[in-house]
Amino acid sequence: MIKRQNGYVLKKIKGTAYLLPYGQNIADQKRGLIFNETGEVIWNFLDKEKTLEEIIEAVAAYYEIPVSDREELGKDVEEFVSQLLGMGILKEELKKGKEPFYHCMKIGGICIKLCGPADIFPKQFASFFCEEEEADQIIEVKVLVPANKPNGNVLIRNKEMSICECDEGYLVLFHQMKNILEGYMTKDGSYVRIHALMPQNEEEKDNLFHAIRLFYLYLAQKKGFYAIHSASILYQNRAWLFSGHSGMGKSTHTELWHERVHTPYLNGDLNLVGIENGKLKVYGMPWCGTSGIFTTSTQELGGIVLLGRDDYDHLERLGEAEKIVRVMQRMISPAWTEEQMEKNLDFAGQIVENSPVYYLKCTKNLSAVETIKAQIDQMEAEG
Repeated sequence: MIKRQNGYVLKKIKGTAYLLPYGQNIADQKRGLIFNETGEVIWNFLDKEKTLEEIIEAVAAYYEIPVSDREELGKDVEEFVSQLLGMGILKEELKKGKEPFYHCMKIGGICIKLCGPADIFPKQFASFFCEEEEADQIIEVKVLVPANKPNGNVLIRNKEMSICECDEGYLVLFHQMKNILEGYMTKDGSYVRIHALMPQNEEEKDNLFHAIRLFYLYLAQKKGFYAIHSASILYQNRAWLFSGHSGMGKSTHTELWHERVHTPYLNGDLNLVGIENGKLKVYGMPWCGTSGIFTTSTQELGGIVLLGRDDYDHLERLGEAEKIVRVMQRMISPAWTEEQMEKNLDFAGQIVENSPVYYLKCTKNLSAVETIKAQIDQMEAEG
């Protein structure tokens, strides 16, 4: 929704429309503008907040432009509004727009309502679709070039993305996803708007799939769920997570378990952990790296095995503090701010306090499975 920024007034002076700053805007050396007739129409129409589509409709109605001729008008109005947004004269509030409802899905007990063209959404979400209900998060995808606006305070910038904090919430730029133009999210995580181009292939559909993950994990963290970069199996009716730095062989290790013990796979790359009824639980979610392995089920957490490479298989003892830090380092939940990092650290402490965390230095042979399995079996036998 777009509305006027405080501190500006439209005045007619000798037949010319001037938009003039006052108050703090003068102190901040904001400049005035001369508006043409269309600018006047738009400013006066924005006495209450409106969508861009409503603004275009109002201008078209004022000039009595038929629907068949409105495409060029829409581009002109959008460019004008974008300029005023970029100058801070207009303000855009993040609220649900008019994109059509697509589906609801539930991941880790969090209900997400997807809105936008059906053809734009990736197929990976289908297993998590649920009946429509009150949503914890609305994700609206608009096939529309976003209006220009100030980036705000940069929290993260790397080759993959930039995350900026602004008045309305967060702005995310996905530098390597050419069809994902921008993403915006309110600070409470309840509403997300993604500006994108229609995907031309499966890779571009996957871009939206991965972009949505970032916004989901933000809200999940607020609700007490944390994502750990790990592959997981089900052993003795509990989820066991295997995690290590790139190249440490977490996928290889779960494959060895599957070969040796016939354990079912849960997720090949990412696991969501939370607390339910006083117990640590692992929740199924669709994001699983390139493995294609995921589940919709929820399992009690058995423990976490941190992997390191060595010429022979053995367990090394870690102090409690080191366990906590290492588990936190394997999380991909947001750590954009000090507060988020502290949340991750606190939850890592809860994991270490309430479930076993082992450090397995190992080969990529079946003997590695025997080493950690013996430890798990002994722990289970001792109760």
